[in-house]
Amino acid sequence: MITHVQQIVSTTLLLLFGVLALLVWRRFRALRRDRAALAWALTAANFLVVGTCATAQSVVSAAAPVHSPVFRLVYAWSPAANLGRGVVSVVFGVLLLLLLVSRRRRAAQVAAASPAVLLATALAATLSARLLPYPSAYAFLTQLALVTALTAVVLMAALFAAVYNDGLDRLLWMALAVYMLKETIAVSFLAVMAAWTMTYAATYFTVFYWVGTVLTACMVALAARRLQLAAGGRRVPAPFEGLHALRRPAHG
Repeated sequence: MITHVQQIVSTTLLLLFGVLALLVWRRFRALRRDRAALAWALTAANFLVVGTCATAQSVVSAAAPVHSPVFRLVYAWSPAANLGRGVVSVVFGVLLLLLLVSRRRRAAQVAAASPAVLLATALAATLSARLLPYPSAYAFLTQLALVTALTAVVLMAALFAAVYNDGLDRLLWMALAVYMLKETIAVSFLAVMAAWTMTYAATYFTVFYWVGTVLTACMVALAARRLQLAAGGRRVPAPFEGLHALRRPAHG
């Protein structure tokens, strides 16, 4: 029961982060086509899709009576749903990287298309995974570890691109860095269970969800702070914007 509560709290925080990211983007008003604003819109699309799916899965699995038809249905679809959300996160990282390295017009097109792309990815990846034979526990954990590792890699590339061209404001950069850390920790736990032993699986998952909940709460706090600043009309600089300004040659 504790694990179910942890799952619900952790996934609800992901959904809340998506809602806050959307509210931040709406606060940009005339600057919504700015690259930093578009990054918030793309982030909102990803975490609304992932957070909604994950929250629905955790709530239904906790509320449904064991061995009921609903519980069996959720149990049968859970591996595919988990892998589907993982693929969505990978696509989000790729879209974010594309947004950051593109010109403004192309970046706006990427952000505008992202909700449909991410939703279609979630459906296609989940259905494709469900059509495959039901995996063993070790095979499933290996697949999930690989997808999660790929998510961390593409997010790292996007964060480096943002440092190079000042494409993200400081608070969104920090929030996504925390998310990358969360995914990296997840890879460690999943790899241990897949390659070594599942003897202490219950303990692993309990620790994983506690760590994930704390890190996701940090993401929510950063988004809430950005929303507060946006409501006051205050601009948030990129992480190394001041340093880059010092290196630019003065005109005239």
